[in-house]
Amino acid sequence: MASKKTDAGNGGGKNSATADIHYEDQFAVWQPNGFRLADVPDDASVSTDTYADALNALQDELRELQLAFLYNKLKGIIVFEGWDAAGKGGVIRRMTSVMDPRAVRVWPISAPDEREREEHYLQRFWRRLPPNGELGVFDRSWYGRVLVERVEEFATREEWGRAYTEINSFESSLASDGFRLVKIFLHVGHDVQAQRFRDRLHDPLKQWKLTPEDLRNRGRRASYEEAVEEMVRRTSAPNAPWHVVPANDKKFARLAAISTIVRSLGAGIDFKPPALSPEFLAQAKKELGPDKK
Repeated sequence: MASKKTDAGNGGGKNSATADIHYEDQFAVWQPNGFRLADVPDDASVSTDTYADALNALQDELRELQLAFLYNKLKGIIVFEGWDAAGKGGVIRRMTSVMDPRAVRVWPISAPDEREREEHYLQRFWRRLPPNGELGVFDRSWYGRVLVERVEEFATREEWGRAYTEINSFESSLASDGFRLVKIFLHVGHDVQAQRFRDRLHDPLKQWKLTPEDLRNRGRRASYEEAVEEMVRRTSAPNAPWHVVPANDKKFARLAAISTIVRSLGAGIDFKPPALSPEFLAQAKKELGPDKK
């Protein structure tokens, strides 16, 4: 884990934010013990001057990643967890806005419905797994079992206590079946969250995002922090580590999260498009005629 200020705008040259910093190395949590949210840097930032170029470069890489998944018929899962108002939606919008919507699906996860409450809590996620060639984005996930359900006592201690083993087995099964998985937790400070809530309160276009539950949960911050830390410690693995991203600066969090996703899901993939068959080229030439450019 990084534990000092990280300014992604200090490097020289265009797109230096992406060229010089491997966010997935900085914020991946590999160690099974000892992780604390207090160690996450609260002043990680990116300069406004380099943000736009860095984001554009990462979005280009994201498009290439999606094409590589299509070419190679791969399956990818992106899990987002984090505090309320940490910026999960903003990261997801900047990803999906440049991707082919036919090969990416965003799942905003809320409380289970009546039927889902009668099933095993992982059942509804099995139904949402992406097919070959597609990416599935989970805006909250199966980790609700050991976060909100634990803190709000929607699950018993025995139920959420065994969920760590169940989740690890679930993700191990996904890996064995060829899924690529990356897990992002956006961490925002208590005071920064309060200011973002105030901004929502006074913005008619964002008031709908602020609920009584959001305000109530601030009083349970310590319980949620304990749950987050135990989740990260007990469900990080070499093939599925948690990437805890400082999110007090939204622009930094977007770059860090998208960079982590591209590097993690793209590791070892051949990004080169497959060669077109001679038969297909001959058919195209026959049907389309010669290139007139």
